[in-house]
Amino acid sequence: MRAKGILLFCLTIIMFSALSHAEVFFIEAQGNYFQPKDQSFKDIYGNGKSFGGEIGVTLSKGISIWAGANYFSKKGKTTFTEEDTEIQIIPLYAGVRYRLAKTSIRPYVGLAVGYFRYKEVNQIGTVKKGDIGYIGQIGVIFKVGGALFLDIKGGYSYCKVKPVDIEANLGGLQVGIGLGLEL
Repeated sequence: MRAKGILLFCLTIIMFSALSHAEVFFIEAQGNYFQPKDQSFKDIYGNGKSFGGEIGVTLSKGISIWAGANYFSKKGKTTFTEEDTEIQIIPLYAGVRYRLAKTSIRPYVGLAVGYFRYKEVNQIGTVKKGDIGYIGQIGVIFKVGGALFLDIKGGYSYCKVKPVDIEANLGGLQVGIGLGLEL
Protein backbone atom coordinates (compact mmCIF):
# COMPACT_ATOMS: atom_id res chain seq x y z
CA MET A 1 0.00 0.00 0.00
CA ARG A 2 2.81 2.39 0.82
CA ALA A 3 4.55 1.73 -2.54
CA LYS A 4 1.33 2.68 -4.37
CA GLY A 5 1.15 5.97 -2.49
CA ILE A 6 4.76 6.82 -3.25
CA LEU A 7 4.28 5.94 -6.93
CA LEU A 8 1.13 8.07 -7.14
CA PHE A 9 2.85 10.98 -5.41
CA CYS A 10 5.85 10.81 -7.79
CA LEU A 11 3.60 10.65 -10.85
CA THR A 12 1.62 13.66 -9.63
CA ILE A 13 4.80 15.71 -9.11
CA ILE A 14 6.07 14.75 -12.58
CA MET A 15 2.73 15.68 -14.19
CA PHE A 16 2.55 19.10 -12.50
CA SER A 17 6.20 19.78 -13.34
CA ALA A 18 5.54 18.89 -16.97
CA LEU A 19 2.53 21.24 -17.08
CA SER A 20 4.84 24.21 -16.57
CA HIS A 21 6.80 23.25 -19.74
CA ALA A 22 3.84 22.04 -21.81
CA GLU A 23 3.10 22.97 -25.40
CA VAL A 24 -0.31 21.29 -25.28
CA PHE A 25 -2.53 19.84 -22.55
CA PHE A 26 -4.98 17.11 -23.64
CA ILE A 27 -7.90 15.27 -22.10
CA GLU A 28 -9.82 12.38 -23.64
CA ALA A 29 -12.79 10.09 -22.96
CA GLN A 30 -12.62 6.66 -24.57
CA GLY A 31 -14.49 3.44 -25.23
CA ASN A 32 -12.57 0.22 -25.83
CA TYR A 33 -13.04 -3.42 -26.70
CA PHE A 34 -10.90 -5.68 -24.51
CA GLN A 35 -9.72 -9.18 -25.47
CA PRO A 36 -7.92 -10.90 -22.56
CA LYS A 37 -4.69 -12.75 -23.32
CA ASP A 38 -5.05 -15.44 -20.66
CA GLN A 39 -7.10 -18.43 -21.91
CA SER A 40 -8.61 -19.29 -18.49
CA PHE A 41 -9.71 -15.64 -18.15
CA LYS A 42 -11.32 -15.85 -21.63
CA ASP A 43 -13.05 -19.13 -20.75
CA ILE A 44 -14.73 -17.57 -17.72
CA TYR A 45 -15.39 -13.97 -18.80
CA GLY A 46 -14.80 -13.72 -22.54
CA ASN A 47 -14.14 -10.38 -24.26
CA GLY A 48 -15.92 -7.13 -23.49
CA LYS A 49 -16.20 -3.38 -23.40
CA SER A 50 -14.19 -1.09 -21.18
CA PHE A 51 -14.39 2.66 -20.64
CA GLY A 52 -11.86 5.19 -19.52
CA GLY A 53 -10.04 8.42 -19.97
CA GLU A 54 -6.60 9.90 -20.43
CA ILE A 55 -4.89 13.19 -19.72
CA GLY A 56 -1.48 14.40 -20.68
CA VAL A 57 0.86 17.15 -21.67
CA THR A 58 2.84 17.37 -24.87
CA LEU A 59 6.31 18.75 -24.35
CA SER A 60 8.71 19.77 -27.09
CA LYS A 61 9.63 17.53 -30.03
CA GLY A 62 6.46 15.40 -29.87
CA ILE A 63 7.13 13.83 -26.47
CA SER A 64 4.14 13.59 -24.14
CA ILE A 65 3.67 12.52 -20.56
CA TRP A 66 0.26 10.91 -20.16
CA ALA A 67 -1.85 9.11 -17.60
CA GLY A 68 -5.13 7.30 -17.70
CA ALA A 69 -7.52 4.78 -16.26
CA ASN A 70 -9.93 2.19 -17.63
CA TYR A 71 -12.82 0.26 -16.13
CA PHE A 72 -13.65 -3.31 -17.19
CA SER A 73 -16.42 -5.31 -15.52
CA LYS A 74 -17.81 -8.63 -16.65
CA LYS A 75 -19.93 -11.49 -15.32
CA GLY A 76 -19.19 -15.11 -16.12
CA LYS A 77 -19.46 -18.71 -14.93
CA THR A 78 -16.73 -20.68 -13.17
CA THR A 79 -15.29 -23.42 -15.36
CA PHE A 80 -16.01 -26.51 -13.22
CA THR A 81 -19.08 -25.69 -11.14
CA GLU A 82 -20.75 -23.17 -13.48
CA GLU A 83 -21.38 -20.77 -10.57
CA ASP A 84 -21.79 -17.04 -11.13
CA THR A 85 -18.65 -14.95 -10.88
CA GLU A 86 -17.85 -11.31 -11.56
CA ILE A 87 -14.63 -9.42 -12.15
CA GLN A 88 -13.70 -5.75 -12.16
CA ILE A 89 -10.33 -4.53 -13.42
CA ILE A 90 -9.21 -0.92 -13.12
CA PRO A 91 -5.76 -0.18 -14.52
CA LEU A 92 -4.32 3.21 -13.51
CA TYR A 93 -1.31 4.03 -15.66
CA ALA A 94 1.20 6.71 -16.59
CA GLY A 95 3.90 6.82 -19.20
CA VAL A 96 5.54 8.47 -22.17
CA ARG A 97 4.21 8.92 -25.70
CA TYR A 98 6.03 9.96 -28.84
CA ARG A 99 4.04 11.73 -31.55
CA LEU A 100 5.50 10.99 -35.00
CA ALA A 101 4.09 14.10 -36.78
CA LYS A 102 2.70 17.52 -35.97
CA THR A 103 0.00 17.67 -38.65
CA SER A 104 -3.76 17.13 -38.59
CA ILE A 105 -3.09 13.35 -38.67
CA ARG A 106 -0.73 12.37 -35.82
CA PRO A 107 0.45 8.78 -35.37
CA TYR A 108 1.96 7.98 -31.97
CA VAL A 109 3.44 5.22 -29.83
CA GLY A 110 3.35 5.03 -26.05
CA LEU A 111 4.64 2.98 -23.13
CA ALA A 112 3.27 3.07 -19.60
CA VAL A 113 3.52 1.43 -16.20
CA GLY A 114 0.27 0.77 -14.42
CA TYR A 115 -1.29 -0.39 -11.21
CA PHE A 116 -4.02 -2.94 -12.04
CA ARG A 117 -6.59 -3.02 -9.26
CA TYR A 118 -8.93 -5.99 -9.51
CA LYS A 119 -11.80 -7.53 -7.62
CA GLU A 120 -13.37 -10.95 -8.23
CA VAL A 121 -16.55 -12.03 -6.47
CA ASN A 122 -18.09 -15.53 -6.52
CA GLN A 123 -19.39 -18.28 -4.20
CA ILE A 124 -15.85 -19.17 -3.13
CA GLY A 125 -15.25 -15.65 -1.83
CA THR A 126 -14.03 -12.21 -2.76
CA VAL A 127 -10.52 -11.34 -3.86
CA LYS A 128 -9.42 -7.67 -3.91
CA LYS A 129 -5.85 -7.00 -4.92
CA GLY A 130 -3.62 -4.99 -7.17
CA ASP A 131 -0.42 -5.58 -9.08
CA ILE A 132 1.96 -3.66 -11.31
CA GLY A 133 1.66 -4.16 -15.08
CA TYR A 134 2.75 -2.66 -18.37
CA ILE A 135 0.94 -1.09 -21.30
CA GLY A 136 2.03 -0.45 -24.88
CA GLN A 137 -0.13 1.67 -27.14
CA ILE A 138 -0.17 2.82 -30.77
CA GLY A 139 -2.67 5.15 -32.31
CA VAL A 140 -3.55 7.93 -34.69
CA ILE A 141 -5.00 11.27 -33.63
CA PHE A 142 -7.17 13.06 -36.19
CA LYS A 143 -7.75 16.77 -35.62
CA VAL A 144 -11.49 17.33 -36.16
CA GLY A 145 -11.56 21.09 -35.78
CA GLY A 146 -10.33 23.65 -33.31
CA ALA A 147 -9.32 21.88 -30.11
CA LEU A 148 -11.38 18.72 -30.83
CA PHE A 149 -9.68 15.46 -31.85
CA LEU A 150 -10.54 11.83 -32.54
CA ASP A 151 -8.12 9.14 -31.34
CA ILE A 152 -8.14 5.62 -32.82
CA LYS A 153 -5.88 3.31 -30.85
CA GLY A 154 -4.75 -0.20 -30.13
CA GLY A 155 -2.77 -1.52 -27.24
CA TYR A 156 -1.47 -4.46 -25.32
CA SER A 157 -1.28 -4.76 -21.55
CA TYR A 158 0.44 -7.30 -19.34
CA CYS A 159 -0.17 -7.85 -15.63
CA LYS A 160 0.62 -11.25 -14.14
CA VAL A 161 -1.26 -11.89 -10.89
CA LYS A 162 -1.53 -14.79 -8.45
CA PRO A 163 -4.32 -13.90 -6.02
CA VAL A 164 -4.75 -17.43 -4.63
CA ASP A 165 -3.23 -20.56 -6.18
CA ILE A 166 -3.90 -19.75 -9.83
CA GLU A 167 -1.65 -17.45 -11.86
CA ALA A 168 -3.34 -15.31 -14.54
CA ASN A 169 -2.59 -12.40 -16.85
CA LEU A 170 -5.12 -9.57 -16.48
CA GLY A 171 -3.85 -7.94 -19.66
CA GLY A 172 -4.54 -8.45 -23.31
CA LEU A 173 -5.32 -6.69 -26.55
CA GLN A 174 -7.48 -3.59 -26.61
CA VAL A 175 -8.78 -1.45 -29.45
CA GLY A 176 -10.65 1.76 -28.94
CA ILE A 177 -11.74 5.17 -29.96
CA GLY A 178 -11.50 8.38 -28.00
CA LEU A 179 -12.81 11.89 -28.27
CA GLY A 180 -10.80 14.65 -26.70
CA LEU A 181 -9.66 18.25 -26.47
CA GLU A 182 -6.22 19.79 -26.87
CA LEU A 183 -5.75 23.04 -24.98
